[in-house]
Amino acid sequence: MTTADYGIRFKNYPYIDVPYHSKVAKLFDNQKVSDTYFSRGKGQALKLLEETEIIHREWVSSMIDLSDFPHCYVTNGATDAIHHWAMTETRSYQYMEGEYEYPSMCGMSGISICDVPGQHMNPETNRAAKPNQPKPDIPLFISIPSAADGNIFYPKVDQWKITPPVILDCTYISATKAEKIEVPSTTEQIFFSFSKGFGAIGQRLGLVYTKKPHISLHRLKRYENWNYGSVMTMKLLMETFAVDEMWNTYNHKQLEICDKYGFKPSSVYYIATTKDEYYEKRRRMRWNNDARICLTPLFEERIT
Repeated sequence: MTTADYGIRFKNYPYIDVPYHSKVAKLFDNQKVSDTYFSRGKGQALKLLEETEIIHREWVSSMIDLSDFPHCYVTNGATDAIHHWAMTETRSYQYMEGEYEYPSMCGMSGISICDVPGQHMNPETNRAAKPNQPKPDIPLFISIPSAADGNIFYPKVDQWKITPPVILDCTYISATKAEKIEVPSTTEQIFFSFSKGFGAIGQRLGLVYTKKPHISLHRLKRYENWNYGSVMTMKLLMETFAVDEMWNTYNHKQLEICDKYGFKPSSVYYIATTKDEYYEKRRRMRWNNDARICLTPLFEERIT
């Protein structure tokens, strides 16, 4: 494809795809289904999960402190974490402009609370998001790094006059450099996924951390009811790759692509932004003219 062809694809493609990595595929060759052919209730699955949780807490510690979240659960990716949140949540929810739409897509009633020109991550003003009268008892769903543009940002929720409970989606951790992420003191749940950094989309690898026992996931955990193979896969990934290894390996390729197309690199190594009017339809925030661009089509020609 030519440069112009890729420009058209960037313009017309609204989704974020994740690069495929042959070294991740080779790692998966080392895992067998029989490795986790456990009998439920004998403790083998729980032991593996506890080992994996210990590794994960340390693995992400340079980016996020999980010490206030004693409960850890397995989910089939962050999508499944949202499912469990949605089916056990009695409140509506709040979100920032450009946020991941899936909670609303699966039936939750959400309202936007941002009403300030510039929105979050505005490069001219360097301002964090300011809420428009947030509701104090309705959870605020935030993705950091943000689904709006792939950037780590700092909303400083604890400094707001009204501090709502927070559901924090950290799906893009493992696709950025190791940079500290803000965890508001009112955070109730934190979601993690292994698909974004490693291209493990179909493996459905997710963890949820909570301060209090989760209504549905805690019961499932009591009966060792989760995908044992996915826990082993997460353990293998963390034992093989550092949390920022993919960013350290491929950031220079992101910079090359951005330089060629005039894009600004995001925190996530295969996402960029641009203010070019040509990509206007890729803008996700009403008051911010940054368009979100997925670089994966070009990455797949360069990553081995």
